Amino acid sequence: MRSLRGRLTVGLTALLAGVLVGTGVLVARDQDRAELEVLDDRLRRTAELSTPTALTAIQEGLPQGDRRLDAVLDATDSALRLVVGSGQVFAIGEPPPAHRTAPPGMRTVTLGGRRYRVLTSTLDEPSLGGLARLETSTSLRAYERRRSRLRRRLVVFGALALAVGAAGVWLASGLVLRPLARLRATTASIAGDEDLGRRVPDDDGPSELRALARSFNAMLARLGRSSSDRERALEATRRFAADAGHELRTPLTSMQATLSSVVRHPELPDERRTRMLAGALEQQARMVALLDGLQALARGDAAPAASDVDLAELVDGALAAAAERHPDVRWRPELPEGAVVLRGWAPGLRSLVDNLVENAARHGGGTVRVALAEGALVVEDDGPGIAEADRERVFGPFTRLDPDRPGSGLGLALVAQQADHHGATVELDASPQLGGARFTVRWRT
Repeated sequence: MRSLRGRLTVGLTALLAGVLVGTGVLVARDQDRAELEVLDDRLRRTAELSTPTALTAIQEGLPQGDRRLDAVLDATDSALRLVVGSGQVFAIGEPPPAHRTAPPGMRTVTLGGRRYRVLTSTLDEPSLGGLARLETSTSLRAYERRRSRLRRRLVVFGALALAVGAAGVWLASGLVLRPLARLRATTASIAGDEDLGRRVPDDDGPSELRALARSFNAMLARLGRSSSDRERALEATRRFAADAGHELRTPLTSMQATLSSVVRHPELPDERRTRMLAGALEQQARMVALLDGLQALARGDAAPAASDVDLAELVDGALAAAAERHPDVRWRPELPEGAVVLRGWAPGLRSLVDNLVENAARHGGGTVRVALAEGALVVEDDGPGIAEADRERVFGPFTRLDPDRPGSGLGLALVAQQADHHGATVELDASPQLGGARFTVRWRT
């Protein structure tokens, strides 16, 4: 059988059959031994009671009508045979067929196709010289009939017990395996619905089944995370392709028009040609910036595995890089001396800080303050600030409040994305110290 229930039933039934067979053999042997002991005791008592009669028969002749001896033989269903030397003196009852007298002792013999239990004893009379032997015997037919009946009963009882045991094991295994059946039904439903968010019950059944359910739930959780990561990666890829196609259309069209004009009109003045090529180069730089931003958004949407990140060291590195890009900006860092450890994705956190710092350097008036405290990062500038009506939409992709300023409009979208991935919130308001915009990133504890 392929089912666990069937295998349990067959295995336990086979074990029960072995136990019943062993028990039946032991019971039959013990009963045989007890029956033979009873027969042997009866033969010994019969021989003891018959010894005086045998001595009298040898010395004086067998008394006629000895009712006492007949009663003993009838009561014990036995037979007597007295042999002196090689001659038989008398035989009373139903002795076995003629045979040679065996040496003294108790034995089982087969004579004439029948089995007998025979006790041979030597009469203890000095004048006889040990030549007189009294043979007491009884047929084993009744014993063999009782033994056959016992064995038939044992076989019938064993068969019934085996059938009842097999049925009991089948029913009990069904009860024991019922939680496993529910687990199988739940897993089949999960597989059919493709819902990796569901869990199987892990508080029902024996401890082994609960452990199996917990392991299965852990596997579902891992598969769910893997599926979520794959979906995020696919969604990020689709978003990257869609955004790239949409945003690159304009600069590519402009570059194509400029280059086509340069090729078709070689007579253009050098000054105009130079301006047109400079415009094309500017569009190319814009495309590179767009691609870099879109790639950063796609990597952020994929949400790689997190690790412990020292935020203070990361902010310090971002400020050092920004100071090289913007040497004319006055930086006012306020960083703690010790480490500020945060669980997250280091490249994503660096992108968040870089974009906030870069935004302040580009749109500020020349002074940028960066403060890091436990659970919060503040970046503020002394620029014109951001109007309250625009403070929500600036975090959308490709939002540029001033089209004349350089940039792809993806920086603050990256900030919002990484803040969301790291369980943080971004607040935008006016800086009370510098008068420009103030961005505050707070991590939830």
